[in-house]
Amino acid sequence: MTEKVLVFNGISDVAVTKLKEAGYEVEENPQKTADDFAADDSVVGMILMMAPIDGAVMDRFPNLKVIARHGVGYDNVDLQAAKDRGIIVANTPGANATAVAETAVTLMMMAGRLFDTDKRGITDKKAAAYATEHRGMQVSKKTVGILGFGHIGKTIAQLLSGFGVEVLAYARHDKDVPNGRMASLDEIFEKADYVVSTLPATDSTTKMIDAAAFDKMKDSAVLVNVGRGPVVDEAALIDALKAGKIAAAGLDVVEVEPISPDNELLSLENTYVLPHVAGGSIEAGKAIASTAADDVLSVLSGKGPLNQVN
Repeated sequence: MTEKVLVFNGISDVAVTKLKEAGYEVEENPQKTADDFAADDSVVGMILMMAPIDGAVMDRFPNLKVIARHGVGYDNVDLQAAKDRGIIVANTPGANATAVAETAVTLMMMAGRLFDTDKRGITDKKAAAYATEHRGMQVSKKTVGILGFGHIGKTIAQLLSGFGVEVLAYARHDKDVPNGRMASLDEIFEKADYVVSTLPATDSTTKMIDAAAFDKMKDSAVLVNVGRGPVVDEAALIDALKAGKIAAAGLDVVEVEPISPDNELLSLENTYVLPHVAGGSIEAGKAIASTAADDVLSVLSGKGPLNQVN
């Protein structure tokens, strides 16, 4: 029996080539719903996008040894179920840091300057009226709070160094912040002109940015989220944006994805929303796929995982 590695449709050829050269058959699947994961005794490894994977899906692959997440976040994988079945779960930290950091800076400027509102105002009278009444805020010389100071957070700070900003960084452990310092959540909420979240969704971070947080922020503040949607209480965010408690928001992620066309965030003049594409550059796609394939091959060869998360 030829052993297989299951990957998602559209993964970079870099990963496919590595896996095939190592002697594995590579099978692609859509990975949209649980029904896309057909039972197969020959599957020993998996490179996974965002599809939820629980114990029931894992049981369809009795010889599965490793699941490598194509990205940093792994909240779509039941880690305990994997551990109970002896399946290693890995991710790809840092592989898309530059792409996500560049998106964060882009969202700061797009939302902060209300450029999308200006664009829509060319043909939309409502947007034009809003843009006339609300002038955008520059990034230069501002205070930027970065929640989460791992690979992505540090890269955002580096990219912002040319803007002369002061960075206030929040993380579980103290880090070196060349263009700023560590700070508490409350200090960031109270002092930052831009609040940028790179945080994963965990029990401790879910709805961390809530109504109380928005009450502490400046009415000129801009929220940017390139981490995970559930970190922000979406209902509280919508209320804050409509009430003018904060000036604007730039979001790559929302609570429920893919975002519904009916989501009220899409109709707000002071909100710029992307469909979770921050890490989707050509360069990041290759780097993530290569790193995920390396982890799969390292586990299957008996060397052990490179970036285990369970």
